[in-house]
Amino acid sequence: MTKTSIDSYHLTLSYFLLSFLLFTIAATAQAQWIALERATKPGESHYFDPETLEKHQQFIKVWILTSFDDKQKGGFHALKSRYEFDCQQRLARPIAHLLYPDKLASSAVIGARHEESPNWFPLPAQSNFKLVAETICKE
Repeated sequence: MTKTSIDSYHLTLSYFLLSFLLFTIAATAQAQWIALERATKPGESHYFDPETLEKHQQFIKVWILTSFDDKQKGGFHALKSRYEFDCQQRLARPIAHLLYPDKLASSAVIGARHEESPNWFPLPAQSNFKLVAETICKE
């Protein structure tokens, strides 16, 4: 083998290993979304990721994904939102919102808003918020 062919082989092998490493990291970083089964608006699906739970006393933060069949105003198909739940008072508040052009929120973010709202809202009966709270607030 010549030096040029050895260098080419090492370069190809390096690209392969780098690609494999990036794919492995991306695959392990994917969320483990759990579908919420409550009735929702037609054309919407809702999920939450239990692996993102952050607990601080009676407060729990979690990511919630809303996937839309049709593109929404603003050009997004998915909305990933960070919410904080007060498990004692049965309240919630938004922390952040991320907009994605694909239904699985797996591509680049096309819009974002991060503002911890000072306004807590009660969990409406028969809502996905109540279902998430019932699941994550179990002691």
